[in-house]
Amino acid sequence: MKHIKYWASLLTGAVILASLCGCTLPFTNDNSSDSSTEISYTAFDNKATDTEDIINFIIEAMSDNQTSCNIFVPDPDLIDANEWLTRISGIEQIKCEYRRIKDGYNLVVTFECWDNYAIIKAFNSGNTSQLNSRQVELYNKYIEVLAEVTSPARSDYENELAIHDYLVSHITYIDNGGSTFNAYDAMINGEAVCSGYTESFKTFMDMLGIENYTISGKAGNEQHIWNVVKLDDDWYQVDVTWDDPVGSSQEYIDHSYFNISDSDMAIDHTWTSDFNETNPANGYIYTYPVQAKLHSAGTQYELDRYILRCIKSRSQHIEFTTTNELDIKSAVSNAGVQLSYSYKTTIRNNYTMYSVTFSY
Repeated sequence: MKHIKYWASLLTGAVILASLCGCTLPFTNDNSSDSSTEISYTAFDNKATDTEDIINFIIEAMSDNQTSCNIFVPDPDLIDANEWLTRISGIEQIKCEYRRIKDGYNLVVTFECWDNYAIIKAFNSGNTSQLNSRQVELYNKYIEVLAEVTSPARSDYENELAIHDYLVSHITYIDNGGSTFNAYDAMINGEAVCSGYTESFKTFMDMLGIENYTISGKAGNEQHIWNVVKLDDDWYQVDVTWDDPVGSSQEYIDHSYFNISDSDMAIDHTWTSDFNETNPANGYIYTYPVQAKLHSAGTQYELDRYILRCIKSRSQHIEFTTTNELDIKSAVSNAGVQLSYSYKTTIRNNYTMYSVTFSY
């Protein structure tokens, strides 16, 4: 689930690498100790009066497939790389170089980011001429998959589920130390860490017109990134990476982290998001157990009967929920059929979800 972001501040030509604490005040061009010295340079055309302006200038540059932008800021307190890194989805590395001029600072921001921004701009405009060869290949793959697994005749939920299932079944979670961090690795090479799953899912949601954003935080004591989507008027959290059965020899698609609430995700994920605080993910109608009409076993007797039916019909993979502590080993044994099985349980606030695979 590794997802790493970096930043660095460049002070008048000298590269300074620091801890994750934001940019520091710059030196003056003549290295004077007097920070009030003003240098007579022309201010950049992009003039920011607040953090929102800076973020919008950076996003605009990302959408134009640029790797840097020039911004004039009147207040040094606005120079905060950590803030930009947190607020903008898809930036993997960000650097800032700035110098004091009359009435403010000229700021050069350079960054490495997802292909998502350029690809979505091309998709919305119908013009791919500004994409590089790698992005064109990735763009065509997105279009191919959309035609294969989604349809305008289906609901947003159905298309979202189809994309989730495609990604889980076509990507293998592999952390090779640095070259599996983006959607290209996920979609073209079929290997990725969480940022590759997340960028791919976000791009598909953007193409489908489903409002969404990403959340960075921690899961399993590692840095992690995942998605949040809006269906009708409600938000739902989605962690495609954690629905991929990493390390399992079984071939199945899990849905334990598909369209769940903040409170359920918070059982094993932690994050901080101002947008999420004002727009909590607490939807119910489009949660997976509701839409999939999963069986709910309330008693051991109900579970025994359900497992027996599934085994008799030679089901290879099943999902169900329960609000009680039930014994699946006993249920399988009572079916009286020679087979092997494995199962995974995911605890939620109001239920436990089971994912069971049978081998006959």
